[in-house]
Amino acid sequence: IVTIGAYLSAGTISGPSSVCVGSSITLTDPAPGGTWSSSSGAATVSGGVVTGISGGTTTISYTVTASCGSASATRLVNVIPTPDGGILTGPTILCAGMTATYTTTASGGTWGVTNSTATITSGGFVTAVTTGIDTITYTVTNACGTDVSSTTATIGPAITAGSISGPGFVCEGA
Repeated sequence: IVTIGAYLSAGTISGPSSVCVGSSITLTDPAPGGTWSSSSGAATVSGGVVTGISGGTTTISYTVTASCGSASATRLVNVIPTPDGGILTGPTILCAGMTATYTTTASGGTWGVTNSTATITSGGFVTAVTTGIDTITYTVTNACGTDVSSTTATIGPAITAGSISGPGFVCEGA
């Protein structure tokens, strides 16, 4: 007597293909009795709930085991890091008419100013326009949200040397 087991199938995993770091998604598979696993430390999985740990990709597997062996279904999940505006550096005091370059430890964002006392280019090049206080911002946005880093710049009046007056000549010994 030979017993032939039923055809073993792990089904097909369905659900989102990406998750943000610190967030969770739920994957499902119609085959009963399987176990979930993750191929990397980028995400953990428990009962089909995938939690993003660090940026990268991971393969989520659902494995069904029976007397005839085992079958697995897989799904590639992209773990997206949360946006980070980085740390801004640049002068905190400027005079009207001066220029300065601001930098950040992040990339992929956009520069901005909150008031009209200064202007800024896409490369972080600031021109102080008029006296006041302005906030220099760097904004990074992705599928997981937005992060804004900022620093304050105080803009003083323009520096002027004035004008020199008097005769344009002097006699020797005078």
